[in-house]
Amino acid sequence: MPDPISRALLNRVFILFLLSAGLYHLPEAIKSLRLPFVGTTDMFSKDAKAASADLASKENQRPPSSPGKNGITFPLSSVFNDDPSFLTKDRVPVIRMDGQIPVLIQGFLPHFSTIENGRYVTHLDGDYTIVWTVDPRLQQRIGKYILAHRVPYGVFVAANPTNGRLIAFWGSRYNSFSPDILLRATYPAASLFKIITSTDALSHHRITPNTRIHFHGCLYCIGPAYWKSNRRRDRLEFTVAEALGKSINTVFAKIALKYLTPEDLRQTATRYGFNRTINSDIPIDPSHANIPEDLNGFAFASAGFGDVAISPVHAAMIAASLSNDGVMMEPHLIEKIIDKNGKEIYHDRPTYLFPVASPRISHTMIGMMRSTVAKGTGRRAFFRWRSNPRLRNVLVAGKTGTLTGKNPAGHYEWFIGTASNENPTIAVAALTIDQGIWTIKGPDIASKGMFTFFNEKPSQRVPG
Repeated sequence: MPDPISRALLNRVFILFLLSAGLYHLPEAIKSLRLPFVGTTDMFSKDAKAASADLASKENQRPPSSPGKNGITFPLSSVFNDDPSFLTKDRVPVIRMDGQIPVLIQGFLPHFSTIENGRYVTHLDGDYTIVWTVDPRLQQRIGKYILAHRVPYGVFVAANPTNGRLIAFWGSRYNSFSPDILLRATYPAASLFKIITSTDALSHHRITPNTRIHFHGCLYCIGPAYWKSNRRRDRLEFTVAEALGKSINTVFAKIALKYLTPEDLRQTATRYGFNRTINSDIPIDPSHANIPEDLNGFAFASAGFGDVAISPVHAAMIAASLSNDGVMMEPHLIEKIIDKNGKEIYHDRPTYLFPVASPRISHTMIGMMRSTVAKGTGRRAFFRWRSNPRLRNVLVAGKTGTLTGKNPAGHYEWFIGTASNENPTIAVAALTIDQGIWTIKGPDIASKGMFTFFNEKPSQRVPG
């Protein structure tokens, strides 16, 4: 009986024989042979395996093949004449053409390393070229800023609110560029969820920005002992706008208990994109919001302490929708795809997703969120803007969120918001995850990104 090493060698020779005879599926062969694919992460995910199997099934339609790495035969091109089903890089499917719309296959994200004519591009097999929406100068400046401070996890996503183009797409993990972390919905939304609570109450005409809420305890206390009304003890009071800017937990718990219902809040969360799929050319994990029926759980969730998780891309699009009259546009990274003859086979266009709120409510929310940077929890990161002549007229609105999470473990510091001087407008989501000792937080990253956008004038060749 052959020894284990001999058996393994015989097995691989047998697989190569089956491959040459067309009797073995490519993904399984690659898995068995443990072949490395440089520059890809988990490239043979479910979508990629399906793509490869589909390519193998079209054996009679595909062009002649040539030997690849380790003697395995790959198709010379996986692009079929004028009607490509998949686009590949290094003979691995990376884009699925869903009708006329390109969708990145899960496991592939660009690393934005090649710049041509002031734009990030990626060259694919068959001489196809992808032009990305990301602005190189903004991406490089914010990446350098985050890496210089060596924060364990740093995130910055920026979007054009009116067309959904993602103009910055930075995610790093322990000093390594990791764009995949931008698509995960494992991050607690924390006090970002106060935006949904406020929208719900405003939409039902239960509050105005100037409604005064009385409470007792401390600004960031949370629990039944604090949100239970007590005329003798409730000596603290803030308007709803002030409470949003300072992120006062008890105020939003009291608003929910007095004016809202769990079903109301669920419906508003759904309108904002929770518990539903957000269409995009990138595979974004769905964000979820679990609003319990019991009053205590309901109050905790409304103040940002519930089972609510969100992805950075979704968080950026929430801010974008509020600055776009309450309409969320489809976020996307691909601006255009060019074939080997220089012809555009795809060009993006603004795609309407769904309304999150009425224009009136959206404008009201933006006005309330300005208190965050004027005199609230984001003030420290933005107070220097007043001394810069080019930034004095830029109106910034935002919301912070702070909470300890487990996936990954650490202290989460969010900032989402918008900045505008009428034209242009930028919407951002910034996040740090650390042990609470780093010198920069989400608001600092957001401020740096907005400062770069308005003060350092990113490339004018990047349409927006």
